[in-house]
Amino acid sequence: MNRAPGLEAPQHPLLQWLAQHITAPRLLWLLALLCFLIAWNRGIALLYGLLALILALLLVSWVLPGWMMRGLQVQRQVLGNAVAGGAVRLRYRFAGRRPVFYLHIREQLPGTEQADGHFLAQIRPGDELTLSYATPQRGVFTLPPVQLSCAWPFGFIERQLPATGPGLELLVWPQWFPVRQLPQPATDNPVMEGADSFLSRGAHSEFAGVRPYRDGDSMRLVHWAASARQQQLVVREFHSYDTPSWLMIVDAQAGNTLGQGADTTFEYALQIAASLLHYAQENHLRLTLVISGRQPLRLTLEPGTRDLRDHLDALARVTDDGDTPYAQMIQQELAALQEQPVLLTVRRSSQPLAVTPRGGHLDVVYADDSFVHPLQHYPEGWRTLQPGLLQLQLHRRSQLAQIFASGKGAL
Repeated sequence: MNRAPGLEAPQHPLLQWLAQHITAPRLLWLLALLCFLIAWNRGIALLYGLLALILALLLVSWVLPGWMMRGLQVQRQVLGNAVAGGAVRLRYRFAGRRPVFYLHIREQLPGTEQADGHFLAQIRPGDELTLSYATPQRGVFTLPPVQLSCAWPFGFIERQLPATGPGLELLVWPQWFPVRQLPQPATDNPVMEGADSFLSRGAHSEFAGVRPYRDGDSMRLVHWAASARQQQLVVREFHSYDTPSWLMIVDAQAGNTLGQGADTTFEYALQIAASLLHYAQENHLRLTLVISGRQPLRLTLEPGTRDLRDHLDALARVTDDGDTPYAQMIQQELAALQEQPVLLTVRRSSQPLAVTPRGGHLDVVYADDSFVHPLQHYPEGWRTLQPGLLQLQLHRRSQLAQIFASGKGAL
């Protein structure tokens, strides 16, 4: 028999209310009350026996979980590195007097409204266990004490162990994505980043010396005479105008950020910064990253750097609490440099910016209106405004991983 569509919708709020308020313990108490009232009025002895059985069931369900968790202690530590949008692994080590059954373990992770938990059928003293939790937000957080609860043996009543012990510091790196290529804004004989050799035809470069061979170096750059003298492979190193260094400046002035939580222009800028760090590491590039917070952060990645943990730890700790205007910070950084790097900026569309760096400029611009009306259509992709100035138009729903990983719009 088919159910009329008009009768199904009004039942949802009632079913939702029943599922929320009529729990197993409340239902048992309601049955106990009904048995008592009927037995008291009718004098049915069997109902008194049923009442005693229900009360005994409730008592056992209340006492045994607390007894089971007496003396239970847990230690935890963070394994590996947590990345926003990924997962963090926590290792637990349990200590207690006896095995614990039907144990629930819950953690309140940053950026989540409700605690995320796992159900463990049995835990013995001395057991070690590794569990994963989602980490949607970048930053440095102190996790509250772990929440432990038990519903053994019947699952009707869940007793929670009082929270004890110190919090746990959790460092979450910004999310990053693979960058396939970046457009080169230089107007004189442009060479794409990541080329095998700086000695391309017509390239402007000069010999700077030799250095030890690193994985990924072209064999055409090996200095065989110097390698024979030093008994190790060394390569020629050049200063090149066709593969300049990069300078990225992130706006961290207080009040300039659009969006909420992990979806803000500041967080998106840090995602791009973390991705460029990996890109520069893989392609042996020099990248300088400046974040204009209250305590300005300056990170420099030299060619050949193998470990980014210190850089990513610093990005995890930064906040948008600066007081220096973005345009002023850019002018200060360009004036302090003797070289002419490629400048990369990330700003809002309503944020004016008038700079003319000689090394070229990649200007990433987020549409302000997309954070108010995200479902509307906004332009997206690279465009050339003038020689040496390229602009990447983005909006609230832009998929950075797809744009940079696929090279979409790269010139």
